[in-house]
Amino acid sequence: MELLAPYRTEINGTRRALQKDADAMGIPLEQYWNMVVADWDEAGTMRARWLPRAWRDGRAIYRLNYPSGWWVDITSTNTLTALSEHLDDELAGLGVIGGLTVAHVTGEDRAITATIAGWLRDTVTLFDGTQPLGVRFISKHGHPAGGTGTCWAYWMRATDAGLDEPVEITDETAIQESDVDLKKAQAFCKIQTR
Repeated sequence: MELLAPYRTEINGTRRALQKDADAMGIPLEQYWNMVVADWDEAGTMRARWLPRAWRDGRAIYRLNYPSGWWVDITSTNTLTALSEHLDDELAGLGVIGGLTVAHVTGEDRAITATIAGWLRDTVTLFDGTQPLGVRFISKHGHPAGGTGTCWAYWMRATDAGLDEPVEITDETAIQESDVDLKKAQAFCKIQTR
């Protein structure tokens, strides 16, 4: 969902830009949009509602084994409170007043999320003396039926130190056009693949 959402945003932005044209024609935006999409499809244009095949071909689904360790849940109340206290000045400079919320840590403002991630990665030592493996958080897009909606961001500390990562790839699967999870994400984002 996280990877397909930008396509959804782009399409919705294009639709909103057509509102004046729909109004001028005296028809609802949805009807006008469908007319535009039909024209684009007839002309072979890939812009409207379509995710290019290259998107799937350039990606795979990986199963990974991480070393044992801990992940920081950045959407937990305890973490939000600690981050708000430790980063009060930095967050205030970014317009966050009154403490962090889940909306901040899962939002679009990369200045906020990068500040948080950088501070956690560079300064946090856990109760057992180890550093966190990374962060986990709930998707701002919710979670599918039967899924968790949890996103994971692993910090590649070994790579940064010029070493091999202690992560093992246990499985790699091509993303098929018929993939059930891809179809669900496409339905949510109102896009299709070719």
